[in-house]
Amino acid sequence: MKILAVDDDESICALLAEAVATKTDHTIVTVPSGPEAIRAIAKAKVPFDCFLLDIQMPVIDGITLAGKIRKTKSYARTPIIMLTAMSQKKYIDAAFAAGATDFVTKPFDFLELFSRISLAHRIVSEQHRITETASEMAALKRDLLETTTHSLKEPIELTGVTQMVGYVAFENHLMGLPRSTLLRSMAFAVKVDTIQSAYTALSPVAFRRMLTDVSSELMSVVADNDAIATYRGNGVFLCVAPRTRSFENTHVEAALNERLSYVPSTQIDGLMSKTTVGEPQTLRTLTRAGAVLALQRAVANAEIRATSQRSSFAYLRKTMRHHPGSGFQTEMERRAYEHLLQDALREDIDTRPAAAAFS
Repeated sequence: MKILAVDDDESICALLAEAVATKTDHTIVTVPSGPEAIRAIAKAKVPFDCFLLDIQMPVIDGITLAGKIRKTKSYARTPIIMLTAMSQKKYIDAAFAAGATDFVTKPFDFLELFSRISLAHRIVSEQHRITETASEMAALKRDLLETTTHSLKEPIELTGVTQMVGYVAFENHLMGLPRSTLLRSMAFAVKVDTIQSAYTALSPVAFRRMLTDVSSELMSVVADNDAIATYRGNGVFLCVAPRTRSFENTHVEAALNERLSYVPSTQIDGLMSKTTVGEPQTLRTLTRAGAVLALQRAVANAEIRATSQRSSFAYLRKTMRHHPGSGFQTEMERRAYEHLLQDALREDIDTRPAAAAFS
């Protein structure tokens, strides 16, 4: 694997070069700045397979450089590992938003560094296996999308949506947040209520497209550059964002469902996909177990809310089906029940008590 390491500290570059050359079979090229990295990428006859980028550098910092690399078509999916000091962890969220794959803290634990490089190598090896040439890549990618199926409960990495990452990267991001950021953050879950019908009715390609479109609309509704989200599986999206007093899950739910009503991929057998947004869960933990527990509670909040709405919907349908009547009275009652059904799905946000303010 060919690695490009970028760090303005010459001693770090020398240490990386020696360690990689001694302990691995990879080839590493080191440069001291962002502009030098861009020139090295442009001049490379053999593309780089992985990037190690220091975050804090003069002229072009690592986050900006990661964004420029991601905008280069041939490096759209190349692993990018950020190198950062403990004091710089507040920038990790921005690095992920720019396209980073993973991060390692300074001073290096070389066992951890080699583990991350090994993971990147496996990703690159798999990509090389199915993309030997540009024309074969297009054919193999199309064939892979058409034939590969996923378990309904399996997390799926959705690409092409800003601030959407794979579930492993999502957990790594959460664990990398400093305590001060965690205290100002919240997690909430979004449940696609028609996920079972979608999974049964749609092809793997169409199912992934629907999830991608839902994630795109979700991030548009959240509209926060510091938010990050993932698809957890079983129709559940998880989002971590800064806590605000104005956040109201029912408002997010109504806005998201309104947007989805105009998205063709969410219309399945004449049934429009709807989502349920759970109450937010605060993040007040310093341990991995505590962070995972907070995410599980956020998912549970969405599941409970979705179950409650389905129960209300089923009750109203049963009442309308068995309610006697005829003529003008029946028509008026039918319309009244239709409005009740809509209210059960949408909820009357204007009359709902305000959510407790986050502190």
